[in-house]
Amino acid sequence: MDKFEEFGRRIDEEVSRLKKINNFEDFGKRVDEELARVKSFVKEEVAPETEKRTAQFLREVSEKLSEAAGWIESRNSTRTEKESPKPPPQS
Repeated sequence: MDKFEEFGRRIDEEVSRLKKINNFEDFGKRVDEELARVKSFVKEEVAPETEKRTAQFLREVSEKLSEAAGWIESRNSTRTEKESPKPPPQS
């Protein structure tokens, strides 16, 4: 079964479950169950991957910032060398 068919089957199941809700109490329980399921999914599936990608992104940014700092330091040292007075020749 491909992902599209699986998705369709899950939608059908959810619709049939929603049709069985007879009152607001059942609806409230169903909402609480779904919120718990979503919270669990985010905590167990989304957060770890997000943290992994964030850590990688920060490493890449750190590397680029180090390169930029080196470029600025090099440029500044070149400028300082050009501006410093040369000592007079010794005889």
